[in-house]
Amino acid sequence: MPALLRDECEARGMVFAFRFARDGAGAPADMANPLSALTADGSFLWIHVHLTDGRCRKWLSEQDWLTDEAREILLSHDIHDRIETEDNVLAGVFVDAKMDFDDDEEEMAELRFAMTDRILLTGRRRALRSIENTRIAIERGKPMESPLELLEEIVDRESDFVAKAASDLGHEVDSIEDKIMAGYVAEARSLTPGLRRRAIKLHRQMSRLLVLFRRVERAPASRLPQDLRDAAGRIAQRLEFIYQEVHTSQDRARLLQDEVSSFLANETNRQLYILSLLTALFLPATLVTGLFGMNVKGIPFAEEDAGFWTALLLTGAAASLTYLVLRLAMQWQHRRGM
Repeated sequence: MPALLRDECEARGMVFAFRFARDGAGAPADMANPLSALTADGSFLWIHVHLTDGRCRKWLSEQDWLTDEAREILLSHDIHDRIETEDNVLAGVFVDAKMDFDDDEEEMAELRFAMTDRILLTGRRRALRSIENTRIAIERGKPMESPLELLEEIVDRESDFVAKAASDLGHEVDSIEDKIMAGYVAEARSLTPGLRRRAIKLHRQMSRLLVLFRRVERAPASRLPQDLRDAAGRIAQRLEFIYQEVHTSQDRARLLQDEVSSFLANETNRQLYILSLLTALFLPATLVTGLFGMNVKGIPFAEEDAGFWTALLLTGAAASLTYLVLRLAMQWQHRRGM
């Protein structure tokens, strides 16, 4: 973007602006007022603004082509997905993935937009992946025939990111399954909670997007134009496949966590069983040694030379008898269970 244009855009809280010619080629708008580039040759504009900038909010309040509802959607802090139309101005908000230029984080943010047949105005409070990827595609020569096609491209870019995240999630589930099968349960246990969190976040995001565009697709013709409903149907069809993949990965992640928890519970029960068995075995022996350790007169074998060995034999006999009784009791319970 030229320095002059960048200064003019920043003065209004704009991030960038593109003008698309009749053939769909996009180029940075090179004027102080981007709307003045609209001519009768079929061109249209894409203006992307920073909604936290007070200058941008002032500029939006001065745009007479925006309806009150569109302006309210752009400037509000409402996070509910919605698409509304009033006086041929379409406006809405839907979830998108935040772009972190230092670290790829899967945090969600909202993309807000207002659209006419000649203008697509998008706004955000944090940098978004779909906007950045679409801008790069346009700078590399990708043509756009209309604001609706541009909006569909933005949603497709978001779908690409979610599809890749869903695919990565599935591969990670496969990796943890392999670790469990190989016996590395402790390592799988440390990875499973993070996997579940990612699956839940992606599932929640896809649910919101899918419900929104299905609702737009099924809206009455009196409320939304046919071309928008057709575009929403194409978007929803693609989101449906991604949603199924995310849903499957989420179910598998939940089953993995249940399997890891079951394995750890069995391991804990086995250790408790061994501890209980040892306690039961040594309890009679402890009783015998306690009796012979009493500092009172009349203790048996106290005056005999072989007294120690006799007491030791009684201790071993008590432990052996206890073990035999426990073994017979377990065999009897096993026969009853069969």
